[in-house]
Amino acid sequence: MAEAGTGNPPLALTAFKHALKLSPAYLPALEGAAQTEFQLGSEDPTSLFQQILAQRPNDPTSHAVLGVLEYRKKDCAAAIVHFQKAAVAIGGQPAALTEYGTCLDAAGRGDEAIAVFSQVLALDPQKSEARYNLALAQWNAHDADDALNTLQPLTETPPVDGDVLELAADILESKNETPRAVELLHKALLSDPKNLGVYLRFAALSFDHASPQVGIDMVDFGLTQLPNEPNLYLVRGILLTQLGEFSRAADDFETANRIDPKLEFIGEAEGLVRSQQHNPAEALAKFREAVKAHPNEAYAHYLLAEALLEDTKQVGSAEYNEELRAANRAVELDPHLVAAQDLLSTVCMEGGQSEQAIRHSRAALALDPNDQQAIYHLVLLLRKTDDKDQVPMLLKRLVALRAANSQNGKAGKPFRLSEGSGSAASTPR
Repeated sequence: MAEAGTGNPPLALTAFKHALKLSPAYLPALEGAAQTEFQLGSEDPTSLFQQILAQRPNDPTSHAVLGVLEYRKKDCAAAIVHFQKAAVAIGGQPAALTEYGTCLDAAGRGDEAIAVFSQVLALDPQKSEARYNLALAQWNAHDADDALNTLQPLTETPPVDGDVLELAADILESKNETPRAVELLHKALLSDPKNLGVYLRFAALSFDHASPQVGIDMVDFGLTQLPNEPNLYLVRGILLTQLGEFSRAADDFETANRIDPKLEFIGEAEGLVRSQQHNPAEALAKFREAVKAHPNEAYAHYLLAEALLEDTKQVGSAEYNEELRAANRAVELDPHLVAAQDLLSTVCMEGGQSEQAIRHSRAALALDPNDQQAIYHLVLLLRKTDDKDQVPMLLKRLVALRAANSQNGKAGKPFRLSEGSGSAASTPR
């Protein structure tokens, strides 16, 4: 305790651990070691706090810290339980309350999330992140009017935040107030001409309202600001297809693919590997272990191939060959796994094996006629074959599927909660 008091937590931790060797259940040593490990962040103190709760089951501080630790592990169900029991301890802590509210919102408990975010905003009414989070929770709970009222001070007071304006525009669009939504998107671009999300949202609005040329003009300007952004070429290709400009659309798709061969038409990948991007090396090691433990499990091989796809590599290298083997093995074990067929097509394209890529894209499409990734791959691949006359039909089909997704509420930006500078979360706005 003296070492901790003089600002030397590593030595304090050594002493606390030595005390625990002498008496493993000694509560002062458990508390000191747990708090010091949490402070240093070098080890996971979960077990220590659990031992404290075994002796003091209602200790709010331990529940508060365990809530934060479970949040960091992305286990919101466990975090919510601990945060509920730590209400007294976190009542004045905006960061912990924000994590609590984030988990409640993710769990679909909108009214409770709104109450927690209102508490955060009351602690500091000038905090823009708190106001943004409350508005987003209100909108997620289908209360668009309250969400707009909450955001209003941020949309009218300079300096304006592009993400805030984009959220307000999306809320206005949900109320069929498109002109006001467009006005805010223009305002967002004036404040930040390099905000990719605003260009993509503007393109989506243009597509949804059958005004492709307006969207194309805006994307053209965006490309002057972000000339190597593959997503801008991708959305411009979609808008050009809506105009019937199939050749120019395919050119844009090809450019997007050249800049980023791993770019997916359906948006940012939602696979398990991408949920672990904060530690790709650890994720890759886990998937290799899974393949060894379950050599006949198609999904294990698929996840390994997907993890390997994240890294840039030379065709023919050991890493590329491992990626190709894993993707092939996944399809071999389960030919009906659409995601594996799409992934193997991507790997074949990466290696210049066009015929194999076409075959696997067609296989994916046979399994799922609405597989946008397979159609996107075929558009890129068939342009250089004798079947290039199929490209216009595929482009029309691609755009029709995207329009259907948009009507079902799948298009647009997946807004995320803002953690602020004091949060431990890995996905801030």
